[in-house]
Amino acid sequence: MNCNLLKLLAFGLSASQVSASLRPASQVVLDSQVSLENTIPVRSVDDAVLTALDTYPDPVDALVSLRPELAQELAEPRLLHVFGHDTPQWMTEGDKLRLRRKGHGFKDITDYQEEVDASWAGKAHLPELSHQSLVKPLFSKISTDNMRDVLTHLTGFYNRYYGDVYGEHSAQWLHDQIADIIKTAPFHTHISLEYFTHPFPQSSIIARFEPKIRNSSLPQTIIGAHQDSANYLFPLLPAPGADDDGSGTVSILEAFRVLAQSGFVPKNGPVEFHWYAAEEGGLLGSQAIARDKKQQGAKIGAMLEFDMTAYISRNSSGESIGMIKTDADDALTAWVISLSKEYISIPAAVYSLSPGAGSDYMSFTQNGFPSAFASEGNPLANGRFPGDFDPYVHTSKDTLDVDDELGYFSFELAMAFIIEQAGWDNTWR
Repeated sequence: MNCNLLKLLAFGLSASQVSASLRPASQVVLDSQVSLENTIPVRSVDDAVLTALDTYPDPVDALVSLRPELAQELAEPRLLHVFGHDTPQWMTEGDKLRLRRKGHGFKDITDYQEEVDASWAGKAHLPELSHQSLVKPLFSKISTDNMRDVLTHLTGFYNRYYGDVYGEHSAQWLHDQIADIIKTAPFHTHISLEYFTHPFPQSSIIARFEPKIRNSSLPQTIIGAHQDSANYLFPLLPAPGADDDGSGTVSILEAFRVLAQSGFVPKNGPVEFHWYAAEEGGLLGSQAIARDKKQQGAKIGAMLEFDMTAYISRNSSGESIGMIKTDADDALTAWVISLSKEYISIPAAVYSLSPGAGSDYMSFTQNGFPSAFASEGNPLANGRFPGDFDPYVHTSKDTLDVDDELGYFSFELAMAFIIEQAGWDNTWR
């Protein structure tokens, strides 16, 4: 999730302290104010990266010392809307690194300035709930083993940073898993799969269920999560991203698997599953896709995003689903709350983030499409951020060991959302 999160790794560590905690145990020399429990689990980090962090307090200087060829790119001007600020500011690509290190979320609107002030042109599709007999039997088909296997592999990448080879390779791997699922679907299903490419190495991924008869007047239903991860201290450090947003990625992937293998054919328009690239770069992947939808004249009835769904059982205020209303569609959010009450065993409530903060769903809002956002509880519980949200995101500690709850609710909610929105055409039987 890209929002006002960490104050330097949520532990108050300096760059030199963090680099020390990433060294093999025999080399770790801790500052007297840093306890062992606050050190970062050891991953294999190039000594040159650690030396750069020790030498250069500025992340841009550190990165250029390691990769001089990036100097020009890091100096490129970018128009950034920093969450919590009223107006966008012209900054640089390198300033993104500085913002992340300070724990500031942002949206990069350099290529999307015309959409920033877009009015809400679309009306949400809000059908009466009537598919309980189709939805509830599917819950028994979930495989937490599948979800854990995928999450284990995703977190096994050094990071999934959108601007590097790891982000490119992790997207390719995820694409291949989706392709393998499609191969197991019954012959009567019509599912397409595509890379949505970007100027950076990591691609977004779109899988689409087609109705039996294509009709452009019917609304599209979209469900999404972001596949990238980032270490906010420095982009070349490990970022396993188990909760942010490996949890959302595997939840909607498991929903996709169950639907595909069950022979799902939507009745009320196509259904798309999106796995976005570069959310941590300022919602870059989702902004490109949402603008493409707008340019196509697409009719979107509802878009729901899952970002950070694995920390539910640890919430200080008790287990709850957080529907974030900031820059989301109020009517659709209320409809998803009703959906949750019908299908999900834990309570759901509406919460807020600081003004302008959020995730990929906002890209659809700014293009006039109704969107909603499901996450792990109240981000302002106890009166301050991150509240119920996972405190380890954007660090090397966002691991499978910490996030041992996979967010079963998100699978149930995803299934219910898709089928209640798009229906199920059984006329082929």
